[in-house]
Amino acid sequence: MLYERDYRFLEEEEKNSLRKAEDYLEKNRGELKEISPDVFLKYHELKPEASYFHQSLFPNNYLSTKSLEDKDELRRIEIEFQTLIDSNPTERQILNFINDNKYYNLIASIFHSGYTFGHHDAYLFKEFELPTIYKADYLLVGKNSHGYHFVFIELESPTGSITNNGGEFGTTIRKGIKQVEDWDKWLESNFNTLPLIFDQKKSRSIELPAEFRSLNKTRLNYVVVCGRRADFKDSTYEDKRRLLRSKNINLLHYDNLIDSYKIFYSTNNY
Repeated sequence: MLYERDYRFLEEEEKNSLRKAEDYLEKNRGELKEISPDVFLKYHELKPEASYFHQSLFPNNYLSTKSLEDKDELRRIEIEFQTLIDSNPTERQILNFINDNKYYNLIASIFHSGYTFGHHDAYLFKEFELPTIYKADYLLVGKNSHGYHFVFIELESPTGSITNNGGEFGTTIRKGIKQVEDWDKWLESNFNTLPLIFDQKKSRSIELPAEFRSLNKTRLNYVVVCGRRADFKDSTYEDKRRLLRSKNINLLHYDNLIDSYKIFYSTNNY
């Protein structure tokens, strides 16, 4: 669960507000059951915010676009994160900063790091277990017109042995890549066990889509976040492109994360 409350259940007042919104929608459909823009807007004004979580596939992991509307708040979080990254934190300090403060959009911004899904539906799972050996720091699940796609994310340190003098991958990057390679091997052999995990987290009223039940590696993506922009040289970027092409591992530095987060200032979607 990402949030303090369990969105699988609505309060009585929320249920009443949702019923009123649904009644309004039905009463104001056109002769051909079409919905005018004004009616659609009013419908969403009437719906309680909790109902968007409740009616989603994974109510307690749903990423609401409402959280992207307050640009001042987005900027405040960016400044806090930039200050943290500049203080040479450990990986654990970064994870605690994001999770304890519920700054999940810092991770959700990875949707804007070269991916074309998430704008139809977006979810985040923290410390997602690959039983019983591995645990991804985060799993992003995003939907586009072709269905759901998965991004398994490993955070490594922003400092340390990131690259050597020639720009080749250092110990910290190689450690992150090895971790992701282990996940990929596990998923190839054990993906059929994941529906048991997803079933525990999904809405009781929605069937788990086929993408969650059978392995399709074209839907799997991996991200390693490691180091800072100053660590990456021309040869590093060459190796980064080869890594993406050969192993589908997207290597990002923490400044990339800040760059992708800033895209939220100009868009209200994932």
